[in-house]
Amino acid sequence: MRFKTIFTVLLLVSLFAVSGVAQTYNYEEMTQEQYNAYLAEWQQRLEAAQTGIDQENAAIDELNKELDALQADIDGTWDGLYAAASSDEAGYNSYGSSLDQLKNEASTMLSQSPEELYSKMNEIDDLQAKLDAVKNDPYSATAANTQAINNVQSLIDQAREKGKAAIPPSYTVVRGDYLWKIAAKEDIYNNAFAWIRIYSSNTEQIKNPDLIYADQVFSIPRVTGPNEHLVEQGESLFSIANKHGSPFTWQKIYEANKSMLSDPNVIYPFQVLKLQ
Repeated sequence: MRFKTIFTVLLLVSLFAVSGVAQTYNYEEMTQEQYNAYLAEWQQRLEAAQTGIDQENAAIDELNKELDALQADIDGTWDGLYAAASSDEAGYNSYGSSLDQLKNEASTMLSQSPEELYSKMNEIDDLQAKLDAVKNDPYSATAANTQAINNVQSLIDQAREKGKAAIPPSYTVVRGDYLWKIAAKEDIYNNAFAWIRIYSSNTEQIKNPDLIYADQVFSIPRVTGPNEHLVEQGESLFSIANKHGSPFTWQKIYEANKSMLSDPNVIYPFQVLKLQ
């Protein structure tokens, strides 16, 4: 109704303005016949204007009906989506918030260095699992949510690729090498005592640290990988377990590393232990 009123006023003002510019009248010299003729002309113009207004109002009514029908279709579509998701508008908004949270987590992850990301590959996997879970929600079918999901997936993929840049380099054993000698090399660890790090990072190849063979290829990690811990001076399984959650889980660390730990009370600096 307010729209109709404004439109009518603007139409009349425009009509009178145009007419006033186009023609002026000298009423003092005007005869009665001329006055009647001008009056009749204005009445015709007003009737034509009113007809135009009525037509525009009718068109507006039709547009409003179309808008109402379109809104009803939109509401029906949303009702169907809510029903499919066994939820409501609040649930939809909550879903959007969860996507925003995942985006923030993925952005924070991507901002870290390759070395940090390499050590947190398990966290990247956890983030991917969260995203896979929300992909199965019916709300993921909307265009906005599909775009949001794709954005989060892109951030996760970038973080994973960035972390791969820190994958440990390798070293190929030559005749006359032994672990102490390799670790002491300037481009390896520049520390002979770090030989045990090479050993504990390659236990699938090195069964006896005193026996290695030419052409064996060893991983030379620069950072700890996911679920790993680099032993420091003075640490014990108990203190390591405490650092990573609970001291009472030290036995799990021992069980995961029994192949190179003969005594749970004896561990050495530079050993790389699996945490689970």
